[in-house]
Amino acid sequence: MKMKKSLEQAACVLLLLSLQKGHKPVKSAVISRRLDVSASYLKKIMPHLVSEGLVISDASKDGGYALARSVDNITMLDVFYAIEGHGHFYELSHFAQKIFLRGDRVLQSEHEIMDVMSRAEQMFLEELSRYPLSKALEGIDYMNGTVDWSEVALDQSACPQREETHHEER
Repeated sequence: MKMKKSLEQAACVLLLLSLQKGHKPVKSAVISRRLDVSASYLKKIMPHLVSEGLVISDASKDGGYALARSVDNITMLDVFYAIEGHGHFYELSHFAQKIFLRGDRVLQSEHEIMDVMSRAEQMFLEELSRYPLSKALEGIDYMNGTVDWSEVALDQSACPQREETHHEER
């Protein structure tokens, strides 16, 4: 199975939005420049994130895109569903029934194959559901939004490290 590269781009859009200073909306042009993707391509991704309830869109003068909920409450499964959809990975076309004469055995084999595929799909989806997107931001201070993406140069790193408090053992 090969997933669309827009899955990675969508995850990065969400991470970028989570870092936005004050969690204010980020303009589409700023996002596309930062990710180095065309504005038209980004406009194909964003409606999926909006319709899945991950992002809100504000078309006003000061608007743009912002997270619809905390990045702590967004998993890779949410991103996957937004980009790849909610359908099953695999559906049989029943080609084997056109080749083999013993239809009962073919049906049994098809059921076995579908069971294997269904179990694999379920394990994959469960694993994605266990990965909160915020985990990708560990060590980065994102809780209050710390970056104004419209002010950051493209060749500049903008992600501040989280200040950890160290307690000395006594």
